[in-house]
Amino acid sequence: MLLNLGVLPAGLVAVVQAVLVPVCFVLAWVLVGTTAWNMVAAVRDSVARATVMHKIPCAECRYFTNDHRLKCPLHPKIALSEAAIDCADFESTGLV
Repeated sequence: MLLNLGVLPAGLVAVVQAVLVPVCFVLAWVLVGTTAWNMVAAVRDSVARATVMHKIPCAECRYFTNDHRLKCPLHPKIALSEAAIDCADFESTGLV
């Protein structure tokens, strides 16, 4: 036996609408707010990461070779990484 949903009592339809409309409204705005919050957090994290990466001094160092096989003859393991931020052997090329 098939259930015909088009023949619901008017009172039941009004109750369902009175409950579902506000719930769906709130859920839609929660979804929009969560999406906006995640986008703001992603931008904030990207800016923080870029700030750290711009502190790496290797590209302006006298010993930087700009060769992918040996970036720095003094510290090849830490060249172009966050560990090179406070490199004791950094010497400026004077170009900057």
